[in-house]
Amino acid sequence: MIGTRVAKKYATALFDLARKGGREQAVWEELSALHTALSKDRRLLDLLVAPQIPDGDKVRLVKAVLQSAAQDIVRNFVLFLLDKRRIDHLMEIIGLYRHLLDASMGIVEAKITSAVPLSEPEVRAIIARLERISQKKVRHDLQVDPKILGGVVVILGGEIIDHSVRHDLSRLRDQLRSITVHQAA
Repeated sequence: MIGTRVAKKYATALFDLARKGGREQAVWEELSALHTALSKDRRLLDLLVAPQIPDGDKVRLVKAVLQSAAQDIVRNFVLFLLDKRRIDHLMEIIGLYRHLLDASMGIVEAKITSAVPLSEPEVRAIIARLERISQKKVRHDLQVDPKILGGVVVILGGEIIDHSVRHDLSRLRDQLRSITVHQAA
């Protein structure tokens, strides 16, 4: 919980700084590339977090890795996190920055899970409905999970919309269990 608050504070500060310069999208592109690189090879982040590595070595490493960064703001931010000993929050900060950028652009994220792969017309229809509900542009991630049996489960900006067969059967089971049967006298 404290980690999330810390990450949110830093992500908000970075986003505000980028917005002042009108560089929100450019900063996001570099953060996204950094996130991808760190996700592919966690050793770099492990080195930056490791207490046994001298701070000077960490600074040189960041400057070498991010030397071609078009936005000095990203390199300076990572160096700032190192200095404040908050580098362990970097990945979470990047994710939160993405949410702040999306919110500023009127975009909401949706995770759509279906029992079978959806056709393109089905996806378009679901997205159109979600955009009407949220009154925002929807960025979506499709997943298939046969365990839901049928229908779809959508997580839209943190809210769960469950129209799966599994959920309906579970509700029906609960309703049937709550019925009291009286014997005829």
